[in-house]
Amino acid sequence: MDDRLKRLLEELGVAINDSISGSEQIADVIAQIEGSGYRILLFLNATIKVMKREEEALGLQTRTPSRVGSSFNPEDVQFLKSMHITVSR
Repeated sequence: MDDRLKRLLEELGVAINDSISGSEQIADVIAQIEGSGYRILLFLNATIKVMKREEEALGLQTRTPSRVGSSFNPEDVQFLKSMHITVSR
């Protein structure tokens, strides 16, 4: 992976983190949970697949973790959409 792509992926991670931490809706729900006497820690794990367009056009596939291909339930899709992440099926 070249340095430019690494930098862009790091920027993507920061942007996703900023989107989540900047969400008033998420902050409100966390405040309600904490107001009920609980501490909350939020850990998110994202798997990102990056391939050159030439590989995509030729139909070549790289090996990825098996969970990448798993299907999402409607709640998963709604959550991802709320984070401005598009799910293609």
